[in-house]
Amino acid sequence: MSLTVGLAYNLKTHCPWGRGETEDEAAEYDDPVTIREVAEALEAGGHRVVHLPYQADLLSALERTRPDIVFNLAEGWGDRNRESIVPAILEFLGIPYTGSDPLTLGCALDKNLAKTLVAQAGVPTARALKVPPGAPLPAEVGGLGFPLFVKPNAEGSSKGIRCRSKVSSPAELEAVVTWLHRNYRQPALIEEYLPGREFTVGLLGNGERLRALPVLAVLPGDGVPPEHRVQGPAGEEFIYSYEVKHLNLERAECPAHIPAALEQRLVELAFRVWAALECRDLARVDFKLGRDGEPYFLEANPLPSLSREWSFLAAEGRAAGLGYRELVLGILEEALIRTGLLQDSSRGRCHGWPAEPTSTTRAAGVGS
Repeated sequence: MSLTVGLAYNLKTHCPWGRGETEDEAAEYDDPVTIREVAEALEAGGHRVVHLPYQADLLSALERTRPDIVFNLAEGWGDRNRESIVPAILEFLGIPYTGSDPLTLGCALDKNLAKTLVAQAGVPTARALKVPPGAPLPAEVGGLGFPLFVKPNAEGSSKGIRCRSKVSSPAELEAVVTWLHRNYRQPALIEEYLPGREFTVGLLGNGERLRALPVLAVLPGDGVPPEHRVQGPAGEEFIYSYEVKHLNLERAECPAHIPAALEQRLVELAFRVWAALECRDLARVDFKLGRDGEPYFLEANPLPSLSREWSFLAAEGRAAGLGYRELVLGILEEALIRTGLLQDSSRGRCHGWPAEPTSTTRAAGVGS
């Protein structure tokens, strides 16, 4: 089945700089290498690829080319609704696309809203407090106890997260919240700090076809500087900050070397998050262990990076025996089945994942 596939994306070089005085403004956007990798994978499946960069002429380009389906990687520009813009345009034009719809993307990007929705589905999440710009910090920080962790409410790719994001006093908290408000122009999310290890679970498919990729553990690489390493009740911890991610200093362990019970619990919770946010086709769900050893929800990413070398989803795919081409074409196939453009044979590209995933490790990467 040969189709015209539109490839929608944002390039880092097209980012409209100037929203804040931060070096991570373009962190969520893709490199040309990633776009070329995805396009080559789609072309290897026999499809014709039409490039649709997120620019002022995107709407006219879509009307002119009328692709059969759009492979959506576009993060958009703006505030918490930015990831919803391209899917909303596609729905207006009646063009099917891969991935989640505008409502899911908007809910997932708003971290406090996502926490509220998944908590209602029985998923543990750290207690939190959202502080809009201009609002004073509540007395006693709403009953939250130090240490706390502070981040922007609607960012991804570790934007706004620095080694100082973990705060241990009211003075440190006020300084970080003020910095976030000034530079990111959005609410700050203050959460009770989770001291344990961090994990991510990739999910692919829909309905009865939905499957979890092998659990990936995010670990500090050898190059993580001392100021990002701290001793906590669960042993050495590290702050998975923008500095660490930008310099590729983290390390991915996939499949994660964890007890079977913990793996099962992480997958179970990831499925609950998927259902609560009504994700489609693909997503990644991040967790961190609390002091009680229980996984707590951090965030869901229904629009994860697909860098062949650096993305966590690609690493999880390799651990499941899925090559990069199979991963990209598998995502497309799930969207085609969901939209009725392809008959569901129940034996798609992801059907034959090995029961015993092969181990894979890599040095650190973007992982968004």
